[in-house]
Amino acid sequence: MLAFGVLLTACGGGSAEPAAPPSTAGGATTPTAPSLEERTELLEYDQAAPLEVVEKKTRTERGVEVVDLAFQAADREVSAYLVRPDGKPRAAVLWAHSYGEENSSREQFLPDALELARDGVVSLLPQGLFPWKESVSEDAEEDLQLIVEQTVQLRRGLDVLEEEAPGVPLGFVGHDYGAMYGSLLVADGRPRTYVLMAPDATFSNWFIKYLAPGASKPEMDREFAPVDPVNNLGDTAPASVFLQFAESDTFVPYYVADKLAEAASDPSKIETYPTDHAFEHEAAFKDRIAWVRHELGLP
Repeated sequence: MLAFGVLLTACGGGSAEPAAPPSTAGGATTPTAPSLEERTELLEYDQAAPLEVVEKKTRTERGVEVVDLAFQAADREVSAYLVRPDGKPRAAVLWAHSYGEENSSREQFLPDALELARDGVVSLLPQGLFPWKESVSEDAEEDLQLIVEQTVQLRRGLDVLEEEAPGVPLGFVGHDYGAMYGSLLVADGRPRTYVLMAPDATFSNWFIKYLAPGASKPEMDREFAPVDPVNNLGDTAPASVFLQFAESDTFVPYYVADKLAEAASDPSKIETYPTDHAFEHEAAFKDRIAWVRHELGLP
């Protein structure tokens, strides 16, 4: 596996990057994660609990049915779009959007889901709740519980997809915080492949910098060790992983991306693109669509 810094140099962008701060290099000071068994136990939920899926409204886009629905997960009502292909589904994908001024809602991946619907892919695009709708506090234990609940909401999303299309292969695509949560689905084991776009290595990196500046980073690092992406990407196998990074990403600098690339399970694919964190880039779009098609066995 090639490290991210090497890939940047090959693209002609390596020399412009700053040196890695020794105290924050991709979560290097993060405590060792508990075992996969312990992490799985932390993220357990009642799979037999009723999903209570309610379809609220249906519209048609590009000849594809888009259903506005809600389901129950971790004592919350989760809003989502379900994109139904014409005919029997051949595969399913769960999508998790980013956080920020742009692409911070379930709308983000609708173009991707509509594109894959032509291949018979059913998609679920849930609205994220933490930290999108629920604020980060300065209490690491409280925030850990919210991270767990958000992960459970994604796992319940997989349950919704399995009810909609039982027996088909499952994939996951996420961006930013969505990608970080995707790495925690290793405790679930159902996705056959992952596309993770510009995740951070640890939750504390962004929480401290943008959302809870008064919190204690050492305390967050200790508390979040079981759920930090850098401590979970090594357990995705046998599922495949496609990491997409941006050359001009001010939120995920090369030394953070490099740490994630080193941590990821083989087989993995890593690509960088001449774009920023928002990933408004046609080649990145085409590459992840092609990856999902190939890894889920679609022509």
